[in-house]
Amino acid sequence: MRKLTKRILISAAAFLLAGPVFISPNTVSADKVSDAKAAISSNQSSSAKLLDQINTQQSKVDKLNNDVSDKMVEINKTQTLISATQTRISDLSGEIDTAQAELSDRKSVLREQLIELQKKSTNSVSGNVYVDFVLSSDDFTDLISRSFAVNKLNKANKDAMDAVDAAKQKLAGLKDEQVSKAAQLVATKAKLVTEKDNLVSVKTSAEAAQVSLQTQLEDNKDALAGLQTELDQASAAVKAAAEAQAKQEAADKAAAAAKAVKTASAAKVTATVTTTNNNKGNSSSATPSIPSVSGGSIASNAARYIDVPYVWGGASPAGFDCSGLIWYAAKQAGIDLPRVSQAQSTLGTYVSVNNLQAGDLVFWGGVGSAHHVGIYIGNGQYIHAPTTGQNVKVGTLQYYRPDFGRRL
Repeated sequence: MRKLTKRILISAAAFLLAGPVFISPNTVSADKVSDAKAAISSNQSSSAKLLDQINTQQSKVDKLNNDVSDKMVEINKTQTLISATQTRISDLSGEIDTAQAELSDRKSVLREQLIELQKKSTNSVSGNVYVDFVLSSDDFTDLISRSFAVNKLNKANKDAMDAVDAAKQKLAGLKDEQVSKAAQLVATKAKLVTEKDNLVSVKTSAEAAQVSLQTQLEDNKDALAGLQTELDQASAAVKAAAEAQAKQEAADKAAAAAKAVKTASAAKVTATVTTTNNNKGNSSSATPSIPSVSGGSIASNAARYIDVPYVWGGASPAGFDCSGLIWYAAKQAGIDLPRVSQAQSTLGTYVSVNNLQAGDLVFWGGVGSAHHVGIYIGNGQYIHAPTTGQNVKVGTLQYYRPDFGRRL
């Protein structure tokens, strides 16, 4: 009886000691690995959606930038017309003053003529200088002569004064037209300035939305790093638990079965670590280095202005907008291009993004309505003037993909 009781106690003790082996922490760690992988996958999917939204928002900001630059070009043209009109008004005012002075001179000459006639007509008979001058003639021949002289003098004076007065009236009419034109131009400029200010306000809101999306993307990256750490820790726990279990099972009498379990566990750990390493590789992205620029003179000229600030309506090394950079780089190469991206996008031949070659112009938007432009330099990269607050720089097709290219 004592032997039977002792055997029962030994069996119970053995069962209790074996308990931790059957309730293995490996099961809990494996769940953590599975949860971490699922969270990483969800994070990567969310990040991809955010990146698409950022690209869409960037395209919107670029279009608004382009619209503001176009408004600035129109405002500058209108101001040039206003200045020219004001100069013309000033010229016409001078011409009117000259005509007025000439009319006064004609009246003075007429007064002098009347005085001379009065001197020749001695006593007034009719009260009219011209009539008295005729009547005071010496004979009939002198009468006829004086009559012709008076008629000729009257006609000459009338024609001269009519001509001067007509010129004065015409100049006054032209001045009124220029004044009206100037007023219309000033109103047009005011409207353009208001439209430009509205666009700037909308662009500011769009940039704020873009910054918000970028912040979310950065938060996702931080969360991804934390999830990757959890995955690494869970994978390490799985590996440690598997090793501990393998050592425990190595002590069992079933050597062959224990060896098979150990081999399967090692294979599982290897696959998990490989997947983890692959996920690490997929979740990181190397910052592209600036390549040596190829693509002809326009591309090499544009590369010279990397780090020059973005300026609305800018088309000089003091500051560029997107189309101003391409226009200026082409001008330096002896190539005459239109000033704005809409017109530039109609030049040359259409090229799909997958068939771009270094030197092709790349556009965002549609042909004839493009709102952003850069120049492709190969290796999936292009040079462009991005937006306000940024400088001319190299962009990538992976981060911000154009809609099409044009080969000049």
